[in-house]
Amino acid sequence: MFAARSTPEFYAGKRVLVVGGSRGIGRSLAMTLARRGARVCIAARGEADLWTVAGELREATGRRHGHAVIDVTDAEGVLRSRDGILDELGGLDVLVCGSGSARAACVLDAPIEVFRRMLEVNYLGHVNVVRAFAPALMDQGHGDICLLSSIVAFVPIYGYSAYAASKGAVVAFGESLRQEMKLHGVRVGVYYPPTTDTPGLAEENRTKPAVVWKIESESGWNRVYSADAVATSIAGSIERGLVHGMIGFDSWVMRLGQRLAPGLFRRIADAEVRKAMRIDRDEHHEPVAGFPRQEPARRGRGSPRSRSGG
Repeated sequence: MFAARSTPEFYAGKRVLVVGGSRGIGRSLAMTLARRGARVCIAARGEADLWTVAGELREATGRRHGHAVIDVTDAEGVLRSRDGILDELGGLDVLVCGSGSARAACVLDAPIEVFRRMLEVNYLGHVNVVRAFAPALMDQGHGDICLLSSIVAFVPIYGYSAYAASKGAVVAFGESLRQEMKLHGVRVGVYYPPTTDTPGLAEENRTKPAVVWKIESESGWNRVYSADAVATSIAGSIERGLVHGMIGFDSWVMRLGQRLAPGLFRRIADAEVRKAMRIDRDEHHEPVAGFPRQEPARRGRGSPRSRSGG
């Protein structure tokens, strides 16, 4: 129940496109599936990282794997890349939409551009990729689409209004897409990565407000996972055709708690916010608002929540 398992046989010979495959969870997933016999193409914006990971895939498997430079926010650019990617792979069996970025900030502190950027990358980026590549799956009458969302899509917390909204949009999009694609024999699943140790997390932490840092680092529920562990779980979710996939007892508890006892869940979350604010006031002897993040000397029980994709 808590970790979807997969078998190497399922991916043998599968043609897989991992968008956001140059870093983080996407890179680990590409490596996991390639080692299980899949022919993988990774796509992202950074060409240097793509070359590096493509080389790592070849070294790990002894086979050549493709890569493509695309910007998921450019719908026309994604469409232009489609034929080349499909020719490279020889078709398509599994599409993973894993691009994403995050910035934590309070609603009134974040520029409106942050909200727009989150929607453009995290939500519309998935839409652009699906619109480009879903027809190939529909035409052949089978295949899998996996959309990476985030655990904060169903457990939004302080400081993640822009990010959580964009990831929540992915969930709603995925539910509608699932019904449409089912008529064509294509399975659609949404996966909710938890806190994961990735390069994207390190970038996010550089501008993270102090209170958000403390909420996450002091939370007893905020377990940190490796990118490889999350990738293995995603592989299992795709193989089993799960509509909603996640890893770990903690993730399932948060999801079920939010659905079955929302009032209690909100009280617990609100208490964590108040605790973080008290800690911050005690440390600075000043009001919380406006203070930069004070990174602790070492990581506590948890670490700031991770983001899906590269």
